[in-house]
Amino acid sequence: MGLVYNHLATLVCGVFASVLTLLWPMFVDYSAAMDVVFIMAVPITWFLTAVCFASQISADYMHGHEPSHKSTKKPVYSADGILSE
Repeated sequence: MGLVYNHLATLVCGVFASVLTLLWPMFVDYSAAMDVVFIMAVPITWFLTAVCFASQISADYMHGHEPSHKSTKKPVYSADGILSE
């Protein structure tokens, strides 16, 4: 499952959204164009973070991964009865 339970994309997007959110007050008085950029970028990055989180939770659920590293693997047999992994 990995070090951050396959949530690397969520972590990267969340850190980027946090940095943008923290930088926004510093650039408010810089120019009106920068304010428009931040008004558009900050909600989009937080939405992307939420979508990454929801999609990874869904993928983990659909593929049987649990946060406790206990995967529910089922044995798969081919047409001739041989067990394959």
